[in-house]
Amino acid sequence: MYRDRDWMGQGEAAPKISAFVVAYNRAAILGTCLRALAFADEVIVVDKSSTDGTRAIAEALATRVVTVPWSPTVEETRATALALCTHDWILFLDDDECLSPEAGPFLRAQIGAAAADVFALPLRHYILGVHDEAAYYWPEHHVRLFRRGAVTFGDTVHGGIHVHSGRVMNIPTTTGVCIHHLSHADVSSWVERTNRYTSRPDRTRVVCDGDDLIAFAHERIDYWLARSGDTAPDGYPAAVALLRGVYDIVDRLKMWEEARGLNGAALFAQVCANLDAPEPAPSLFRRLKDRWFSRPACLHRQE
Repeated sequence: MYRDRDWMGQGEAAPKISAFVVAYNRAAILGTCLRALAFADEVIVVDKSSTDGTRAIAEALATRVVTVPWSPTVEETRATALALCTHDWILFLDDDECLSPEAGPFLRAQIGAAAADVFALPLRHYILGVHDEAAYYWPEHHVRLFRRGAVTFGDTVHGGIHVHSGRVMNIPTTTGVCIHHLSHADVSSWVERTNRYTSRPDRTRVVCDGDDLIAFAHERIDYWLARSGDTAPDGYPAAVALLRGVYDIVDRLKMWEEARGLNGAALFAQVCANLDAPEPAPSLFRRLKDRWFSRPACLHRQE
């Protein structure tokens, strides 16, 4: 961990940083994530009851490890992690995020100079294992470092970070400072996370105008593709733009389902109850067939 010393030769102690990571079953990545945080004065891992080697890695590299029950999203645990931090500057990462080597010295210098209360870092997404600056997602900036009190956390999925200061710095991409976000190894992991996130009642929902579901689907795909630097229809940027559009489409369909009060499980139960009835009512087809064959033969011939 980073040690107290005169800051920049000015005789002042360096501002202290608490870093935290909320982790669940991320043994393959967590070691790299935590080693990149070695410049912080304390590193806290909140483990959501992992079943792989996550806790052992955390215990070897972090200042403190706390286990909490599993929950579907990281937003539900960040406030708990923040309460464990002891210093005035808070740096937080998800367990699939790793800082670039340039980040530590740069961030130390910026907080020492009181350049801002909140710092947003460029996020290099690796979707399908690849980062491509021509894809829709580059560059995005995400808040990851703040002075205590300048940011609070809520439970809303993709909307749980609340900034309370106007002194926000978006760190330029030219600095080399960034977060490598090893987010989705394949399409299956994207689909799993899409379903998990869009199933949370407390989430940032896609904005939609009108009731035309098909038009909405086309619009979202076109929107994300338009943000790409490469619009070749069979290229990587198109593939990830389509994935991003799929997220919005699934979210919209769940809103449609919710608005109509559909409960497929209850409807299935009713179908089963009807089929299990000791004397089920004749089906419409059976009633029509019986009526047809009970008619006089002469009427059949006339028709």
